[in-house]
Amino acid sequence: MKKCVMFDFDGVIVDSELYAKDLLIRVIRENYGTEISEEDALHVIGYNTARTVAYMNEKYGLSIAVDDYLSKYSRYDNFYVDYEGIKPIDGAVECIESLSSAGFTVGLVSSTGAKFILSALNRLHMTGCFDFIVTGDMVSSSKPAPDPYLKGIRFSGFSAEDCIAVEDSPAGVTAAKAAGLYTVGFKAASIKLDTSASDIEVGTYSELRDHLLGLL
Repeated sequence: MKKCVMFDFDGVIVDSELYAKDLLIRVIRENYGTEISEEDALHVIGYNTARTVAYMNEKYGLSIAVDDYLSKYSRYDNFYVDYEGIKPIDGAVECIESLSSAGFTVGLVSSTGAKFILSALNRLHMTGCFDFIVTGDMVSSSKPAPDPYLKGIRFSGFSAEDCIAVEDSPAGVTAAKAAGLYTVGFKAASIKLDTSASDIEVGTYSELRDHLLGLL
């Protein structure tokens, strides 16, 4: 019997991955004179900023400092704070409410920093949907390391065997599986990433709700 479900944010609660991919390509091109591939931009989806910068430095022979990247990045419109079109993926709120009513503890586990996640949740009026929140700046190693989910397990009060992760990216699936969680690959966002290492894949929130309720 599963008792806790932990949702990723980007690509699961909101359809942000296309925006993030295009912005990453633009920031690197306009500030560091390097054209990165869409494949590499997609590869780092689910990574935090430090891991993203480290990957680009290694792949393209750059020497970008994380603080410098964040300074440059802050000059652009921010999806979490500025983007007028931010909204939950269809069915997200209803699914979470159904799971909570059925007795699940519901958490949010993201690689994104707290100030952005909380800003977005406030704009979406979804802060109260979650019993606990883990963000990328709350752990020493973010996804694909298991640390965010290990912290989520501690916050939940349950064992890993009682917990489920809902993820849309390879990094997220890797992190959840490494933490010992049953993992659902979620495929409702505009960009469909490889979640084949998950235990099951679903394409809509109605499918997700029905599957998770069946695990109670």
